[in-house]
Amino acid sequence: MNKDYTKAIKAIINFKKIFDKIDPKTPRKLVGEIGEFYALKELERLGLKPERKGGQGRYDIHLKKLDKRVEVKTSLLKNGGEHPDKKIQFWGWAVERWGQKRLNKFDYLVGVALEDNFFATTFYIFTYEEAFRVGDVHVPHFTNVKKKIHLFENKKSYSKAIKLKPKLITPFERKINNLPGLFLNKWNKIQ
Repeated sequence: MNKDYTKAIKAIINFKKIFDKIDPKTPRKLVGEIGEFYALKELERLGLKPERKGGQGRYDIHLKKLDKRVEVKTSLLKNGGEHPDKKIQFWGWAVERWGQKRLNKFDYLVGVALEDNFFATTFYIFTYEEAFRVGDVHVPHFTNVKKKIHLFENKKSYSKAIKLKPKLITPFERKINNLPGLFLNKWNKIQ
């Protein structure tokens, strides 16, 4: 099955190369799809028997071996108009929206940090409890986002963001940025 995920990833990368010549703005759906395939490939490699749910379901992947639910969020490096200094770059994942009922819809959140070329990926693994530990925020450009995780490109971007808009970065997001090793490729959290 792993070969199928690899083929899907290659097909999306090839499509992106062609699409970039027409319109360099990458469709959000494409970003989400490739992130799910990267996560599926890794979960399959770990022997967790992932089953893709797809669509607008309550979660993205069911792990048959553990009977657990995984939500995959994928982000390209961006500024999102949230910071006045455009050099401040981050990967950002919405965790909860205002007015959304928290239904305990997943057991794990996999944040996929995707590079522009779609080749390089980094995974950040959060338990449900960790994902919802981030505080509530009011993001001017994304008024429907209640809880989010921003992982900054580097310490310089992170420091500038804290200095310019400290209220936009919650205490738990600060922990994530200061101690990324607690989340980076921590697949062993999935049990």
